[in-house]
Amino acid sequence: MAVEAVVSVVLQKLTDMLKGHSQSQNKVIVYDVQEIIKSLNSLKKLMEINQQPEEYLDAVYNIEDGIEKFTLIVACRRDVFGFLTNHIFFFNNLKSCYNIHQKVKKITTQLMYLRDHQPHQRTPIIEVSNEEKADKEPVGENHTTVKNHTPSQGSSYTSETQETNHVGCMDELSFSYSCNEEEIQIVGVKERFQQRRRISSFSYKEEDLGIFGLKEDVDILVDHLTKNSTEHVVSIIGERGIGKTTLARIIYKNKDIKRHFQFCAWVSVLEEYSTKDILLNLFKATQSITDKPINMDDEKVVKLKLSSYLKNKRYLVILDGLSTCNNLEVLKETLPDEKNGSKLLLTCLQTIETPQMKIVSHRMMPLTEDDSWNMFREKIGKEQSWALVPEKSKLAILQSCKGLPLNVVLLAGFFSMKDPSSWSQVFCCEQNSVNILSLCFNDLSDHLKVCLLYSVLFPKGFDIPVRRLLRLWLAEGFVKQNSTKVFPEDIAQTYFEELVNRNMIQISKLRSDNSPRRCRVVGVLHDYLLPKAQETNLFHNYRKLVNSEEVDFPNVRRIVEYDSPKREQGNDRREIIGKENVAYSSSSNYFSSFTSNESPSSPKKSQPKSSLFNPTHLRTYTSFNYQKTDYMHAKTIGNLLGHIISNGFGLLRVLDLEGVYKPILPENLGNLCNLRYLGLRSTYLDTLPSSVGELTHLETLDLKHTCIDELPCSIWRLKKLYHLNLNEMRLNMHPKYSSLRLWTLWGLSLDEKVPIKDGLDRLNDLRELGITFQLSSNQYDLMEWISKLTELRSLRLRSKDSLGRPSKLMFKSMSELGQLSHLNLLGNLEKLPDLNEFPPTLKVLTLSISLLKQDPMQTLGQLPCLTVLRLLGQSYIGKEMVSHKGGFSKLRVLKMWMLKELESWFVEEGSMQSLKHLDIRCCDKLRNIPIRLLQQQQLEHLVLTGMPQIFTTEVERMKSDHTSITINDWKFPTLPKDDSTLVKPS
Repeated sequence: MAVEAVVSVVLQKLTDMLKGHSQSQNKVIVYDVQEIIKSLNSLKKLMEINQQPEEYLDAVYNIEDGIEKFTLIVACRRDVFGFLTNHIFFFNNLKSCYNIHQKVKKITTQLMYLRDHQPHQRTPIIEVSNEEKADKEPVGENHTTVKNHTPSQGSSYTSETQETNHVGCMDELSFSYSCNEEEIQIVGVKERFQQRRRISSFSYKEEDLGIFGLKEDVDILVDHLTKNSTEHVVSIIGERGIGKTTLARIIYKNKDIKRHFQFCAWVSVLEEYSTKDILLNLFKATQSITDKPINMDDEKVVKLKLSSYLKNKRYLVILDGLSTCNNLEVLKETLPDEKNGSKLLLTCLQTIETPQMKIVSHRMMPLTEDDSWNMFREKIGKEQSWALVPEKSKLAILQSCKGLPLNVVLLAGFFSMKDPSSWSQVFCCEQNSVNILSLCFNDLSDHLKVCLLYSVLFPKGFDIPVRRLLRLWLAEGFVKQNSTKVFPEDIAQTYFEELVNRNMIQISKLRSDNSPRRCRVVGVLHDYLLPKAQETNLFHNYRKLVNSEEVDFPNVRRIVEYDSPKREQGNDRREIIGKENVAYSSSSNYFSSFTSNESPSSPKKSQPKSSLFNPTHLRTYTSFNYQKTDYMHAKTIGNLLGHIISNGFGLLRVLDLEGVYKPILPENLGNLCNLRYLGLRSTYLDTLPSSVGELTHLETLDLKHTCIDELPCSIWRLKKLYHLNLNEMRLNMHPKYSSLRLWTLWGLSLDEKVPIKDGLDRLNDLRELGITFQLSSNQYDLMEWISKLTELRSLRLRSKDSLGRPSKLMFKSMSELGQLSHLNLLGNLEKLPDLNEFPPTLKVLTLSISLLKQDPMQTLGQLPCLTVLRLLGQSYIGKEMVSHKGGFSKLRVLKMWMLKELESWFVEEGSMQSLKHLDIRCCDKLRNIPIRLLQQQQLEHLVLTGMPQIFTTEVERMKSDHTSITINDWKFPTLPKDDSTLVKPS
């Protein structure tokens, strides 16, 4: 099933190729590509019948390689020769396309034979001889040798003749649910996608971040951990999918836990981790990581540092996934029990027994049938349709779930996409159980399968930024775009929402407006998906690859380097780089033969037997190595990129180095003309190769949290650049003739030298805009341009003077911006805008250094969609504030920081009735929080920071029991009397 999804992605890329300008002008080439698409469609249908579709994976990848290289060469030639390309290279291009087609035709013929004569016998595709390849294949193609692949455990087949090796009747069924409109036949689902607004209305409930039925477990464990019990080690025991990690995370974030322990750390323990690995990961969680570098290879030094840091601290260390007592006994030396209430919390499949220490175990029990059914109904919804569910379907569901919460939520997500009246068709008989993971995965559309498999490229337990994940899906070509009128990111968002609805991706962190910020793949599901991703050669582990003794990896398409706690010695690094050099030396001949004009009969140079992999085939290089002093890693990245782009055209689509410390980028980076995604966020780079302006296919350039202060003028020639994230960077350019169609422009520093008229105002499709500007004369032009950005969703404006201090901020009506939901303003406003000047869809408003003299609450309280309001440093300088009756009907979060003159605050009856979170910081003169607000049932959490002792004491006395309170005694520097110091909102 996963292999068929790969074929669908390749088909999509070929379809997109036909839309390209360079190829579509040649009707003969277009015809041949259409024939290739037909052949691949036939191949996909044959794979659905054949027992071992993985056999044909190499062939599919070889086709993709040839097509992409051909397309890339045509595009590069067009950049050089312009409109003459089709005439100068017509016969060369035609022959290459014809050769590709012949190869696909040969593979399809063999597959047809396999289907008609040997449907159950595993027969590899015939390997083409070198001589035949030289004559008939496009130059640069690999062998079509098909390796043996082991089928994934729990995979299901659609053929009626395949009646062996299945759990029950469920495995014989297949489902073709897709989010593509023409394929949706499920009651209620088609309408949901048809009615989708341009602004995503998809929302997430905070309670969905946990798992149903854990309150009693949480109460027991929190009480045990905070009551100074004598046991130093506590373990959570239970089978896979029962919710051990989820329970541990809820405890880790619990407010009583945070208040009780002086230091808390979380370490996800992978199977291959040694005790040293665990210690190094734990060491990174301590503040001592900022000290001068230590020898990370010396375990004794690391232990000493950790022991020194934790000494006399009451700490909680959670080791998620610890499996052996050996690690625990060694860790005891570093994490001693000093009888001060410190705890070590473990999550384990089985009880760990060791004579050296006493371990208190908390065993998680499966849900009862009643709890399982109630949880299933709560997660799936559709209360009005429960009468349609037959009793035998209910029994089959309960039997399949086995009381495991993960099974319940996955099956609920699966059935939420189907009409309850059809559920009985899924279960053949009530005594049959199912492989729920396999069922849920196989029910996905092909594009969703690939997107989900790609998500396990991130380390297990990693909190994935949603922004990053969606843009990577787009850059990889996984998102099927059916209409030019729909933003691709909207389609990717739809994919994400469906995977969340199916409970296959879990939201791990929400923004204040309840939109998802980070997500993760649940550990058990990650374990299930990882082998499938490996079977399809979706990505390879860098360290395992370069240290492998195997040879000939023709389909290494994506390399991921994980943040291993182990540091290679210099010799190890040199060995790795040496292997890369060997690999490249063998591949350069291979790649140059594709781009050269050598005749097919030209003798080929022999390749070294130690060939490891061909780096010129790479589509993606991603690194999660965040060690700040690992300069060898930075050099390795530069060497690898150099190998990819030297003497050829690299196919690299994604270069994601987010968080890697100062990676070395080659000066000829622009030769990676197929690059779609360049992620350099938080790399602390201070320079960028000038050739970045030659990346003609680049879609995302993320330079946020870097030290880069200038971009080349050529950046404005990138016609496909959609997302540009900067770090308060001034662009020395004149975009008058720019052909950019940016959707994101964030972190731009603007002054009088950058034109707005006939310049920035040519960017009409922006959805996210963040500008810090120093303008004295043409703020009007800036606001005039912004007021016409009808697609804008998020806007941040910061007005500063030449010394970096907040200055005058002009405001022009934004009533026409019907999509704008987030607005952040920093600067001195003459007055608060009128109600009809605000965007009608505004959900989140942040004001900083506004110096408003008139109470803003009367106007702001009438904003119909406002859910988050942040009144930060000196946004209001009056003494009294009144929240009027009926105002702020949807407000959930209110932050008031450094309102230095505010003395009294009144909340009338019926105001702020939905408020859940109130955060007050350094409002020194404020005498009280309205009792009406403190007694509201909806108010869940109250945070007081830097407030007078008499204030906090009174609030604690007056608040309701259902409202939790956090009091911070942090001190902040006072603002100068001229109110000119910049206060940055957090």
